[in-house]
Amino acid sequence: MLHAFILLVTLAACGCASAPLSLHAVNEPAAKADAHPLDGARGSLVALVFISHECPIANAMMPEIVAIADEAKARGIAFYAVHPASWPTDDALAAHARDFGLEGHIAVLADRSKELTRRVGATVTPEAALLRLDGRGGFERLYLGRVNDLYAAIGRRRAGATSNDLLDAMRAASEGRAIASPQPKAVGCFIE
Repeated sequence: MLHAFILLVTLAACGCASAPLSLHAVNEPAAKADAHPLDGARGSLVALVFISHECPIANAMMPEIVAIADEAKARGIAFYAVHPASWPTDDALAAHARDFGLEGHIAVLADRSKELTRRVGATVTPEAALLRLDGRGGFERLYLGRVNDLYAAIGRRRAGATSNDLLDAMRAASEGRAIASPQPKAVGCFIE
């Protein structure tokens, strides 16, 4: 059963307070968790992957994104897929989540105002961010960039990824190590 509801999130990027923001959860994991990306204990880690149901590059990476989400969960890292678009309905996004195997693995959020997207700094889909929460609705951005290097450029897909940047960043941060490459350029569809 589809549970759609509004999550009110207070964002505080760079320690600055901001107005509440509406995010719509469009699938079961988000509804059951009754949580939002920036609501967590001080020092907790949150991974966000910005996706679009219309982006062939994002859709091609869904199996890898699901596998990364499963490892994130095992490491105690919250993981969300974020749709930064105003036009798709909750039903369309929930169908996309089902069609690409996200159900049961990833909480999917609709960021219709794109406020979360802007605050994190994402510009394309797919693009990933890893945040360390401050416990007051704010965060430190540890990583922003590609999920992996499956695409060398638009239209240039490799047979398989040779670098798993988001996964490497999550492993480093969860083990207290520095992230070797905190901003590898993401290749994908521009966020309007």
